[in-house]
Amino acid sequence: MYKLLLAALTASAMMVATVAEAKTLGVVALLANDALNIAVIGGATEAAKAAGWDVKVTDTQASADQANAAMNSFAAQKVDAIFVLAFASSSIGSGLAAARDAGIPVATWGGEIVPGIVVTTSGRQVGDDSVKFLTDKVGDKANVLAMTFHPGKLCIDRGVAFDEGVKAKSDVKVDYSEVAAPGQVQFGNATAAAWLTAHPAGGDKPLAIWACWDEPMQGAVAAMRQAGRTDVTTVSINGSPQALQLVKEGDLTATVWQPAFQEGKEVFQAVLDSIKAGASWQPKDIQIPGIVVTKDNIDKFMAEHPNGL
Repeated sequence: MYKLLLAALTASAMMVATVAEAKTLGVVALLANDALNIAVIGGATEAAKAAGWDVKVTDTQASADQANAAMNSFAAQKVDAIFVLAFASSSIGSGLAAARDAGIPVATWGGEIVPGIVVTTSGRQVGDDSVKFLTDKVGDKANVLAMTFHPGKLCIDRGVAFDEGVKAKSDVKVDYSEVAAPGQVQFGNATAAAWLTAHPAGGDKPLAIWACWDEPMQGAVAAMRQAGRTDVTTVSINGSPQALQLVKEGDLTATVWQPAFQEGKEVFQAVLDSIKAGASWQPKDIQIPGIVVTKDNIDKFMAEHPNGL
């Protein structure tokens, strides 16, 4: 009996030690129900679970104040690393300070490298790809509705790429509209409906709608369907399952697929590497090329990426 009791106590002590040693990744999501946020969180979670880590996710609903609060909360909980999605590093100052004070490494998806951040990604390349496709399609003269989103750093980078791309064209007129989120799909629908009314078919310039991510464009595509319009080039970014289906159906001209799941995995691996390297670690910017998906290559793309990953 004594031996059985001792064995039970030893097993219990080992379980307690295992729980105590479990590491935690705190994820601060811009919009936790957004398709690209879901993909990058999925990639980071898969890599973290494989390494024996737990993952906690906080949805900030695109609020920098909530992002800072979440980071402060994670610092107080003494998580082992924090992963911030799509906020500019300049907007999460108090959260970064709390993490630095607690000795917690911070990774970002789309943020700038500043003290305390060990790894980031950038949205610039997919932005360049999107505007190049759009301007190649419509030429030097066009009326364009651009749906931007400045709370999200990835969208800021993509917007800079868009601005620089259209600036070089001689007669491209852009109507800018800042997306409201949450509610981005509904915003895209209402904004595009009004813009389409103001820009009837048969004008002297090609028409186009550009969105810095897919969800506002889903609303815009619905507005085009409602209006019976097929004369507008539509380009967005992310390559969400919904956007890919719209491309396949011919309702969305192009989406630039961003490999967010793989980015999430690689960001987490960089976090592990930074912890192992300690003071010798040099902050890293991960760049994974995207793919412009159109009706011409959608079948090939889906065959190569059956789950959109």
